Amino acid sequence: MNWLAHFALSSSNGRERLGNWLPDLFGPAELAGITDPGVRRGMELHRVIDRTTDRHPRMRRALTSLPPELRRGGGILLDVYWDHFLSREFPERMGRPLAPFVADVLDSLDAAVDLAPAGTRTALARMRSEDWLGSYGTRDGVELTLTRISRRLSPRVQGVLDPARSAEFLEAHCSELREDFEELWRDVSRAVSDRMLEPGFS
Repeated sequence: MNWLAHFALSSSNGRERLGNWLPDLFGPAELAGITDPGVRRGMELHRVIDRTTDRHPRMRRALTSLPPELRRGGGILLDVYWDHFLSREFPERMGRPLAPFVADVLDSLDAAVDLAPAGTRTALARMRSEDWLGSYGTRDGVELTLTRISRRLSPRVQGVLDPARSAEFLEAHCSELREDFEELWRDVSRAVSDRMLEPGFS
C-alpha cells in the first residue's frame, strides 16, 4: 500500500497519520528519537500495513504476473497500483469523497509536523502543492506518481519502474489486479483493526 492507503487506514489523529507516513521518508536511526506516543502508534501501524501487504498471497500473485522488466521494482509499483484502486473507489470504501479527506489529512499533518525530523515540512509542502494524494486515480496520475518516485531513487535503479510501461500494464491487466486489491484491502484492513484492539495499543 502506498501513502493514500496508509492515511486511509489511520485514525483521524494527525500524530498517528504522521507516524504512519514517516517510515517511508526516513530510516530507523532518524526515527529512533521520536517519543510522542501518537507518532509512535502511527509508526507501528505502518509496520502492520507493510508486513501484511508484503506477506499476502495476492501480493505474491501480482508480483509474478508482472513482466520481467518490471519485477525489480515490483513492490513499489504494486503499492501505487493499490492506491490507484483505492482512489477510484474511495467514497464507496471510506464513506466520504476523496478531496475533503485529502485536505483533512494535509491539515492534520501540518499541525503535527514539528514532531517529525527536519525535511518533513518540505516533503509535506510538495505533497500539497503537487497533489500527491489526489493523483492516483487515473492512468496519467499513476505514471506521474511513478515518475516522482523514480526521481527519489538512486541513479543505479531509477529506471526500474518504467512509468509509461507500468501504467500500460495496469490498464491492460486492470481486472485481475483489481481482484488482487479487493482481497488485499480486506485483509490489511482487518490486520489494522485487530492491532488497534490489542491491549496497550492506545
